[in-house]
Amino acid sequence: MDPLVSICVPTRNRATWLREGLRTICGQDYPRLDILISDNASDDETEEIGRAEARADARVRYVRHSRNIGLYGNHNFCLEASRGDFICLFHDHDERDTTLISTYVEFMRQHPRVGVVCSDWDLIDHDGRLLGAREYGVAPVTSGLDYITQTLRSGRSAIGVPGAMVRRTALGSIRFDEDAAIGFGDFVVWCCMAETADVGHVSRRLWRWRQDRRSESARTIESMTHDYYENLSRYCDGHLSRWPQHASLVGEWRQAIHRYLFWALIFEIGLHFRHDRGPSGREGRTLFEIMDYHLTPEQFQGALEQLKVHQRGLSQRATRALITVLINLRMTWPLAWAIKHHASLGTLLGLR
Repeated sequence: MDPLVSICVPTRNRATWLREGLRTICGQDYPRLDILISDNASDDETEEIGRAEARADARVRYVRHSRNIGLYGNHNFCLEASRGDFICLFHDHDERDTTLISTYVEFMRQHPRVGVVCSDWDLIDHDGRLLGAREYGVAPVTSGLDYITQTLRSGRSAIGVPGAMVRRTALGSIRFDEDAAIGFGDFVVWCCMAETADVGHVSRRLWRWRQDRRSESARTIESMTHDYYENLSRYCDGHLSRWPQHASLVGEWRQAIHRYLFWALIFEIGLHFRHDRGPSGREGRTLFEIMDYHLTPEQFQGALEQLKVHQRGLSQRATRALITVLINLRMTWPLAWAIKHHASLGTLLGLR
C-alpha cells in the first residue's frame, strides 16, 4: 500500500489565496492524502472556505484555532496533528505541479536515509508572473553534516518550507522554536534533522513560491541579520550540547555565520547604491534585487553598524574601512559594480 502523506496548510487571513492554493494541493496525482487546514484564528472568509472544502473532499480536515497561536505555533500544531508517514507544510498562496507528492514519495522510497527532500522552484509575483528561478545544482543526496556546513557557510538552503517533504521517523520530536526570532527558524529544523539523516534534492522546478512585499522574506538584509545570528548561533549551542565531539566543527560554523553576515551586509550596501535596476537574468537575481527595495537612512546606518559587529580578521576590517572611505567620498560606483557580479564574487569568497 502507498504510504499516507499529510499535507498541512497553516493559514491566517488569506482566504482568497487559500482557495487558489487548495486547487494544486487537492489536485495532486498521489492517491493517499491527508490534507489538514489549520486556521490560525482568521477573521476573514477562511473558515467558510475551509469547512466547504472539508465537506466536499473526504481527504480534507479543517481545524480553527480560537486565538492566534503564532506562525511557528501553527506549524507545530500541524506537525502534531498530521497522520502521514510523510509530512508537508505547504503555504496557502503557492502553486505546485500535480506530480510533486508522487515524485517525492518515489524519491523517499529510493533513498531511505533521506529525512527531508525538496525540489528546485520558481518565484512568481502576486499575479503569477515569473520573477526568477531557484536551481541549486546540489547532489540528489547530501550527507547531513555536509548540508549543515554548506548552509551555514552560504546562508542558503536548497530546502524551502512550502515545497519540502519530511519523513516522520526522521523528524521525531524536532519542532519549530515558538519563542525564537521568525526569520530562519526553518534552518534550525533542517539542521537538527540533518544530524541523523541525509538531505535530498530533486533537480526539477516542481513548485512556485509566490513573493510579494508583504511576505516575511521581503524584509531587508539588515533587518534579518539579528534573526539569522540568533537562530543559527542558538543551533550551534544545541548541536554542541548533543555532539560535544564536534567542538572544532561547531567553531568553524560560528565563524561561518559571522562571515556570511558580513558579506551579506556588504551586498546590501552595494545594492543601495545600484543605479541600473534592470534585470540581470532571472536565475541569478536574489529576492532583494527582485523586490528592488531602497534602504531608509536609518536602515542604511543600521547596516553599517551591523557590518562592524560581524567583521572578523584583518581583511574584513580593511574591507569595511575601504567602503567607509568610498561612501564618504561619494565614490560608490565600485560597490554598485560589485553587485552586478555578486554570483562570481560569492564563489570566489567561498560562500556558494
